[in-house]
Order: sequence, then C-alpha cells, then structure tokens
Amino acid sequence: MSDEQKARLALDLVLENCKAALSALAQAGTEASQKQDNHASTDFATLRTDFLSILSLLHAASTKIALVLKPSSPQHKAALVPLRDISNNVAALVHSIRLMRQDQGATLLKDYEFVARNVIGAIESLTQTFLTNHASTSNTVKAMEDYLVRTGGVHDLIDMARKPGALPLTNREAVRKRWQQDHDSLVDGAEEIQEICATVGPDELEADDFADDGWDELGLASKQTLSAVELDRAEKVRSMVKLAVLLHKRVLRDVLSPGTHKEDNPFLDALGELSNELLAASDDLISSMYAPQQLMNIANYHQAFRDVVHNLCTTLLRPQNKGLEEQLKDMSLSTAADSKSSAWFATCFEQIDKAGARIESTLAEPNSGSGS
Repeated sequence: MSDEQKARLALDLVLENCKAALSALAQAGTEASQKQDNHASTDFATLRTDFLSILSLLHAASTKIALVLKPSSPQHKAALVPLRDISNNVAALVHSIRLMRQDQGATLLKDYEFVARNVIGAIESLTQTFLTNHASTSNTVKAMEDYLVRTGGVHDLIDMARKPGALPLTNREAVRKRWQQDHDSLVDGAEEIQEICATVGPDELEADDFADDGWDELGLASKQTLSAVELDRAEKVRSMVKLAVLLHKRVLRDVLSPGTHKEDNPFLDALGELSNELLAASDDLISSMYAPQQLMNIANYHQAFRDVVHNLCTTLLRPQNKGLEEQLKDMSLSTAADSKSSAWFATCFEQIDKAGARIESTLAEPNSGSGS
C-alpha cells in the first residue's frame, strides 16, 4: 500500500471518529444520569486541565496536517502520525466529557460540550476538505483557500476556549456567566421600551419637516405613533420590565456571587434556564408594544412573562401550599441567600405581580387599543 493510500485511509478514520464523537456527545441525557462504575470520580480542576491539554494537542496536530497535506505539495507519509494523533485525541476529548458528566451540573457541562462539539465539527470539515482535495486536483488555488479557511476555523475555536476565563470552573460560575450575558440584553430591552414610551405624538411629527420621509404618501408610514391608551399600556410594561431588570441584577449579586454559597446543581441549573426564558419573554412583550398594538399578542406575551416570573419565584423562594400573599410573607430563600435577600425578593415579586395586574386591566377595558 502506498503512502498516499495510507493517508487516505487515515483521513477516512478521522472522519469516522469525528462522526462517532459527535454522536456520543448528543447522548448527554442518558449518560449524565448514571455513574460509570469502572471510573472513580476525578477532581473537576484536573478534568478541566486534561480537556484543555487535549485541545492543545488537537491544535498542534491540525497545524501539522495543514503543513504536510498542502494541496500544492502533499507529503503523505509525514501526515500519518498527526492524523493518528487527531483520531486518538478526538476520542479522548469525548472521554473527558464523559468523565465530567459523572458529577457536574448541566449548565457547566453545556459549556464544555459546546466547545467539544464545535471543535470536532471543525476538524470533521477540515478532514472532508482534504479528502475532497485528494479526489480532485483540478483547482489547486481553490483547494488552498478551502483548507486554509478550515484550518483557521479549528485554530480559532481552540484559541477561544483556551483564553483565561473562557471555560468556567464551577457550575455556579457557568450559570453566572449566562446570567451576565442575558443581563446586558435585558438592559437593552429596558432601553427599547423606554424609547417606545418616548415616541413623539402625531402633532409633533407634523410640526417637524424632517420627519416626513415620503412613505406616508404611499400609505406606508415608517413611524406609527401610540394612541393614548397604547402609551399608557406601554408605560405599565416599562415599569414591569424595569422591575425584572432589578430582579435579574439582584440574583446575580446575592445568589450567584462566586464562592459565597454551597453548590446546589439542580437549583443552579434551573436558574440557568430561567434567565434565558425571562429574556425571551421580556423581548416578546416589549416587541408587542409597537403601534399598532395587537391585544391578543400582548395577552399571550404578558402571560408568558408572568409564568417565567412565577417559576423564578418558586425556584428562589420555595413556596408552600399557601396563598400568594402568605407565600410572599412567609417564604424563606433557599440556602443560596440570606433572610435579608429573601425579604427583598419577596417584595420584588409582589411588585411585579401588581405591575402585571395593572397591564392585564388595560387588556380588559372597552377602549383598550387596536384589538386583535
């Protein structure tokens, strides 16, 4: 068998290993719930170090492959060892994830699985590019461009993962990172609803010569202003969104501050999901405030927002079988925060509930807006 044929077989093996690895990573649900008896629990810091080391080995091997399988002058024999290294380390990366699944929280695992999935997917694409180049050498210039782009993609993903702070050390840190990302978007949403409420009225637009952009003549007004009823409703939504931003910020400070509370993975993972749900519900509700407002959409988005807030309340405050007012008075925050924080959260949830009731009242009034 020639060196070229051996290299082709090695590339095929890398491709198969990448497909198998991606398939294994997709089986997170079945593996995360059961410990493997033949592996002792390993300190996560050690697993993280191993994970980053494997990424470094994949970075080095992909560089070697890019050099020795350059389309203009491939050196097939020199490619055999780095191709074998890539096959082995792709499998090792998945094994590292499997070990992490024994004890770690779901939010932390998602960050590492995301990196592993993207890196392996990029290696798969690079390998496929080499196989395509091997089968057709009619366009060397395009082949050069393709393999350089694919190699750069592998390097960029690994370099990003190896940056300090890119991959969290604890589940709390992973959840906090997600909340911080969502918080910036929540603040953007609060600014958006503020701008909606500050929209000038029709009289002011007519007085401004620069406001006429010509679309009105075609029956396609570019700026539709809120009616008095719609503006009042938007102001009420603005108040509730402002409370949600304050709530989100307080969770970051009191519940997710690093190193202050014992790890509780089910609790933290629930918070990780709720942050994104709150952001999505807030964005939908805010988008429904533009003129002309559609009451059915507003009612649906408003209910979805309140459902997420309710889930946050039950997660943070662990309610008992009591009425809402009794819950807000009697509930104590879980071990993630002290009694002072518990009182603040109870008050905040009460205010959000009242703000929601005020919005709901505008949807039931006879002259409540543009209708459905």
